[in-house]
Amino acid sequence: MKLHLLIVFPVIVAVLSGSLHEAFNTPKEAGKAPAPSKDSFKRATTFHIEDVERMKQFFISNASLKEQPKDSNWRPGFRHKCINTVRAAIEMLFYGESSIPDSLYSRRHVFNGFLNNDIGALAKRLQDNHFVRSYDTVRFLAVRKGQWVSISKADPVSRGLPPEAMEKSLWNTLLTRVGKERGFSVFLVSVCDGYHAALLTLDHRNPANLKVYWADQTHKHPWRFYNNNNKLEEVAGKFGWEVMHASGPHTIGKGTPRGLDNYMLYANKSFWCDCGRPAQKPNDCCAGNCFPFIQIWRLQAP
Repeated sequence: MKLHLLIVFPVIVAVLSGSLHEAFNTPKEAGKAPAPSKDSFKRATTFHIEDVERMKQFFISNASLKEQPKDSNWRPGFRHKCINTVRAAIEMLFYGESSIPDSLYSRRHVFNGFLNNDIGALAKRLQDNHFVRSYDTVRFLAVRKGQWVSISKADPVSRGLPPEAMEKSLWNTLLTRVGKERGFSVFLVSVCDGYHAALLTLDHRNPANLKVYWADQTHKHPWRFYNNNNKLEEVAGKFGWEVMHASGPHTIGKGTPRGLDNYMLYANKSFWCDCGRPAQKPNDCCAGNCFPFIQIWRLQAP
């Protein structure tokens, strides 16, 4: 009979947060498996302030240009549309440069949109290349026969109702995603089921002083930030980077930041009604222009 020697190699488990002593000596609650992480353990999920600053300056610079002509997807010297702005901004965040502002196309295939240039296709390419892992969703509620109902694409009645409230807080969804991590986290955001694309940058370096910055190509978001004295400032004539808080009005007020949840509800309601006509009146609503639905993806560094 031959004896076979089984050699067991030691496996070194890398613990990303906490010490090995804590990992092996912290009692676990019986009968409950730990919830799987929505983010990769192999990629950084927070960014350096220098990377965020570079991305911010791109948004502000892009928003300073004239609006892209309606009959054009891209012309040099004009402001990029939302999806092209987001593609370039993420590439700036990751690599420090992007050819998209000058040529529309990137040298990196993940940031190109030759065939499918929409936020869903961009998110798919980012996921396939491990720049995002999973997404979160926020759905909307409508009022039907005096009761709150969830708006669903599968329901031909509810899907035609105007959004009146969010099922859950977007702000709390961001905080749940980052957990106890500290730093800057950047989220790709699909507003009104892909009708608009934007980025949200959460500053969670100090849990007692949380802020989120909305960034896109429009002139609906003035450059607003808190100075070193913790006073809200607004740079006149500059757009593309607006600080928001957990609570606050959906409109811009002097000395008061907008609330992320209230603004997101307002944005989805506005896009849902947007007829696309010049000087459209507030009560001129093209009901159901887009489906009220939010998706967010947390970006992971290369």
